[in-house]
Amino acid sequence: MTKRQLKFHDHEFEIDTYWLDSLDDQPKPLAIVFPGGAYKFIAGREAQPIALKFASEGIHAIVFDYPLISEKQAIYPLVLQEIATLLNWVGEQSKVHNIDLNKILLVGFSAGAHVVANYNTLMTNEETKKEIFKDDIKVQPAANIIGYPVIDLTLGWPKEDWAMKISADILYWQAQEHLNNNSKPTFIWQTVTDQTVPVMNSLVYAQKMELLHIPYELHLFASGGHGSSLATYVTQDGNEDNVNFANAKWWELCMNWLKVRDILPKE
Repeated sequence: MTKRQLKFHDHEFEIDTYWLDSLDDQPKPLAIVFPGGAYKFIAGREAQPIALKFASEGIHAIVFDYPLISEKQAIYPLVLQEIATLLNWVGEQSKVHNIDLNKILLVGFSAGAHVVANYNTLMTNEETKKEIFKDDIKVQPAANIIGYPVIDLTLGWPKEDWAMKISADILYWQAQEHLNNNSKPTFIWQTVTDQTVPVMNSLVYAQKMELLHIPYELHLFASGGHGSSLATYVTQDGNEDNVNFANAKWWELCMNWLKVRDILPKE
């Protein structure tokens, strides 16, 4: 793992890169990971373990240390501007690290999934994109993966006054409302018993994708809490509730979906 500092205008941000050694000249997919943390912190259980899991599947990974709630700077639109900057940087690195620019994934958990969902809506619409990021975005994601996602800030999370702190502009509150015909295919998973982020978030996003005929795959597991990450002992973090053999199947299901999408080779 190597840390890198990137910059959008005068705002610096950090990424952790997990490049795979090239044993051949075959370009590899890249997953850009957005951990959860309620926009208050970056959840470690959804950072390095997820990046290493992608690496085990032959996929480069980057963990993005996106902006958090502070008094100095609003999260939006800065976070979307930083993602666009990162994607353009990835394009510059493609030959150095053998990155397949046609197989870029945005991977978000909880609040990180809200970031991914907003990028998939606002930055795939030319009208809203040009208001947020003036330059060309030369690299675009091929697909998204979101786990126990925050989609709509009015559906039960946050319960306190976090919505206004995340953004005072309601443009960024309800990602499903801005899905469009250019939005990318998305793999969605959550538990129906999630007591932190209501499952309705996943349902409204999938429903809008269905109406727009955007490819998606939705998996809702019968039990389990919020934030289980891989749902195995690897990401248990001292909490037995984070281990769930049934929910852990999401990874295998997701890898199968990536094969269906021709992002991973079919075996």
